[in-house]
Amino acid sequence: MFKFCIWVVVSLPILDLITLAYLNELGANPQEVILRELGNWSLILLLLIFSIPILSKIGLESLKSCRRMLGLWSFFYLNLHVLAFLIFENEFNLRIFLNDLINRPFVTFGFLSFCLLLPLAATSNNFSMKFYGKFWKKIHRLITPAIIFAIIHYFFHREAKGDFSDPTIALIVFLSIWLTKSLMSKLKRKKLISM
Repeated sequence: MFKFCIWVVVSLPILDLITLAYLNELGANPQEVILRELGNWSLILLLLIFSIPILSKIGLESLKSCRRMLGLWSFFYLNLHVLAFLIFENEFNLRIFLNDLINRPFVTFGFLSFCLLLPLAATSNNFSMKFYGKFWKKIHRLITPAIIFAIIHYFFHREAKGDFSDPTIALIVFLSIWLTKSLMSKLKRKKLISM
């Protein structure tokens, strides 16, 4: 039941976007709203996944069983974000996209984040866990640089507007999670050594 509730909650952003698009209520710049919302939700879910080891220690143990589902939802939003960018910004023209990839840093870092998340999505199944064994965990540690590149992408994207409030919040959340996890890991090692 918990898993189903989480599934419903993370499906709401896309349902909301579809409803607003259908009702023609996305504002003066609907393309920007679609791109922003899809990118934001992908990053929010990545940060949530990254924080699961901490949240499970403070009473949200059930979230561990939702990690794969949340990862796939995040990748779903990311794919829609990339697809929307290719449609709205590049008109599905590979030459324009490659030019953007080379000359626009926000595209470069966004694409790097996407590339790092590809193997995570591809190996989010029981077969891959058994096939890769201990190496599977190393693959899924790519979430850390993927989030870093996503936040850099966010900062570069907001450079034109001079508004860095949202990417700054994302950076603070990421650093808080990363520092807490590092501290937890050190405490765990100390306990193992003292034993």
